[in-house]
Amino acid sequence: MSVEDLTVVVPRKEGVTASEEPSTIAIWPLVEAALKRIEADETTAEAARAALASSDGCVVLANYLNSEAKRIFSMDYQFKVPLIVLAAEMAREDDGADSIYDPEEGALYFETDEGQYSFHVFKEWTVDWETVADEVQSGYEWNGIENQTWALDLLLDYLDYGTQTTFGGD
Repeated sequence: MSVEDLTVVVPRKEGVTASEEPSTIAIWPLVEAALKRIEADETTAEAARAALASSDGCVVLANYLNSEAKRIFSMDYQFKVPLIVLAAEMAREDDGADSIYDPEEGALYFETDEGQYSFHVFKEWTVDWETVADEVQSGYEWNGIENQTWALDLLLDYLDYGTQTTFGGD
């Protein structure tokens, strides 16, 4: 499977969308658009491709794109929900991350072997976050560090794993 073939169906709360039919969302076009918007170089794009091979990589990529989006005046966040939903789905298979939804905070948290990551999702009210997450915990105590400072370094680490040949689009 190539990175271009990665898709996800975002679970929606009942009765909040015009159509109850689930729609499949392609991940790479959204990530690629975000990378272009932040003017990422080719090495960063290759690291993003490699990161999409694992749940913890998806989390790190989402963290990187979120951190870069803060410096872009009109960033399109369409990548965020599908990417973190994909991370949660992949984690059930590869055990690379645990996902916790805190409805009080309106955030989805990921715990990986490398650290904790926080994604505020309260604006995405149509998503059934309780279905996405491994567990629901009100008052979750996030004690992660501010990892956005090292977001690019964390993402570039995925180039060392050699997964870019698997998802390199050859």
